[in-house]
Amino acid sequence: MNSNSLTKDIAMFAVIAAAYAVLTILLSPISFYAIQVRVADSLLVLSIVLGPPAVFGTALGCFIANMIGPFGIVDAIGGSLANLLATAIAWKLRQKPYLALAEMPVTVSLVVAAYLHQLLNLPFLEMFAYILIGSIISIDIVGFALLKAYQRIMRAER
Repeated sequence: MNSNSLTKDIAMFAVIAAAYAVLTILLSPISFYAIQVRVADSLLVLSIVLGPPAVFGTALGCFIANMIGPFGIVDAIGGSLANLLATAIAWKLRQKPYLALAEMPVTVSLVVAAYLHQLLNLPFLEMFAYILIGSIISIDIVGFALLKAYQRIMRAER
């Protein structure tokens, strides 16, 4: 990896982390609790095309936003791990992007529902269903549109 590529990766990591944190905080009324549509999760799809900068950027952005959110360190660690796991798997599945898109909401929802179920004392399956619906909206609908726009821009630049 040359220094120019490393510089671009670090810049992309920082931009994604900042964008994730800002989107989550600005849209906090719909970004936390049992019923949520975390619009910032649309950035998770960038892991399919950008790899590690998006994988680690969304994890750091989530950590920052969740530290400010209502559940503090538990949500910061749990949410970051959910994003890290979901995006790392998506990066591995990048040759099968539709499978990656299907995996991410399920992975995020399983992890987040597991700890929110404990924090909010709500049934796990109910938590999983609510989070999955929001994750499908943010990742598979908004994120898919973002992914297609990114791909169009990259094709136009070539």
